[in-house]
Amino acid sequence: MEHMYENIEPNSCNPPGTHLEEISHAGDPNRSIEKAIIMEHRFAFFFWMKWRNQLKKKTLLKQSAPTLVTIDWHRDLAPVPDDQKERLEALDQDNLSDISNYVWAQLDQTNDGHIFCAAWLNLIGDIILLQNTTAYQESTFIDKEGNEHSVYEFRDFDQLQNFMTTRDDKNIFFDVDLDYFIHGKGKRYYSDDFQRYSNDEIKQIVDRTHPMFEYMIPRTDGITLALEPGYCGGIVNACQIMDVFHSQLFTEQNEWK
Repeated sequence: MEHMYENIEPNSCNPPGTHLEEISHAGDPNRSIEKAIIMEHRFAFFFWMKWRNQLKKKTLLKQSAPTLVTIDWHRDLAPVPDDQKERLEALDQDNLSDISNYVWAQLDQTNDGHIFCAAWLNLIGDIILLQNTTAYQESTFIDKEGNEHSVYEFRDFDQLQNFMTTRDDKNIFFDVDLDYFIHGKGKRYYSDDFQRYSNDEIKQIVDRTHPMFEYMIPRTDGITLALEPGYCGGIVNACQIMDVFHSQLFTEQNEWK
């Protein structure tokens, strides 16, 4: 016998295991934005959809879709299968419990398909990625409407920073998978030198005064932070990385530094 349990608040629920915080919008004191802390990275899709739609409704979207700036050990750029494209287009974007269930059950369980799924629906525009698996490369992705999304992949932080400060983004979603801050990681396996970045190594990249963050933070309309303890070597590593990362950008009162 088949059971389907509908969510009792389909229009206002969050995905399971989400911790949501409201913070000020660094570029507009009259607005607030959300910071979503998620266990599994694919749930970022849910928030990009929700936030893009809210921006549109409030006429705060100043470009076709917000630029995604993402920091992640992996590339997370799995292509979208054709049958997935059809299912994505059929989603009722106002039914948040349906979206939650869809992301949980239907997106790649390896948490690497959410970016192009979001781009397919034009929930995100250009994709700018700092990652650990490949040298600099550029590509394009065509969404369901025929819009072209530029994809820029960096391995070198300084190169990324120089690139970012030449841009003119109006809306940015900032996305971080904490497993970026891990040494000695294979595709799936941990090597002998597997360990988290030292506090100083994290601070070298995440620094409120870096030109990249100076540029990005006032334009940020939402933040997704994936703990992904399975890829960080456990929950303790993930929480320690989170502590350093977070205190580099926010005060203890959860305000922008």
